[in-house]
Amino acid sequence: MKLYGLRGVTHGAGRVLTVMSAAGTVAVLDSITADDDVMTHAGAGRLTQYQEKRAGALDRLIRKHDIVVLSKEDWDRKKTELGDAIWR
Repeated sequence: MKLYGLRGVTHGAGRVLTVMSAAGTVAVLDSITADDDVMTHAGAGRLTQYQEKRAGALDRLIRKHDIVVLSKEDWDRKKTELGDAIWR
């Protein structure tokens, strides 16, 4: 399963990674194991987000799960390409 990520920041300047896949949100949540340095935000009707609690945690998560990090423009294109499948 291919995972795609988009880096962002919270209102409090925390680092966050939003993840999507053609396999859907449930598959993303099931396939990514975050450690204690990452908070997972997931729920119906939203893409899963991982928020960094300690420096370097998102980079480790990206490497561990081979997440392809996209620019905002590429993310938007990929999201359109994958369509409704990402919301399953």
